[in-house]
Amino acid sequence: MTGSPKSRSAGERVAAQLTTWPGLEASRPSCGTGRSFSFHGGQILHLHTGEEADLRLTRPFVQRLDKVLVESGQVVVRPDDDWVTVLLDTDTAGALLISLTSLAIRAMEEPKDVEPCTWERTRPRSRLRVRRP
Repeated sequence: MTGSPKSRSAGERVAAQLTTWPGLEASRPSCGTGRSFSFHGGQILHLHTGEEADLRLTRPFVQRLDKVLVESGQVVVRPDDDWVTVLLDTDTAGALLISLTSLAIRAMEEPKDVEPCTWERTRPRSRLRVRRP
């Protein structure tokens, strides 16, 4: 990645930080778009564009924090899904993604089968719930 930190996208800044984390491995995303990070062999983060990422938090975690995630205005939650989409369109969104990635790692203590990320699946817009401040 080239350029000063401010000239890089939020996704590029997040990727640069995550490459230093022990146990996280950069990998090719199963959907083939962008870049991904795996923990214990299971993909947990897909950076599809500089301004959008899919994060596997696991369904129980998403269900517990559904309201908080949606009210952040940065996270798109879909019913009964392990993956959430983090919108990287603000200065604080990268920090939010880093924090949520840390929680995703804790939720993934054992390798599990990974269902396709949101990018890979058809995303019916009528089911998306995101609230902007």
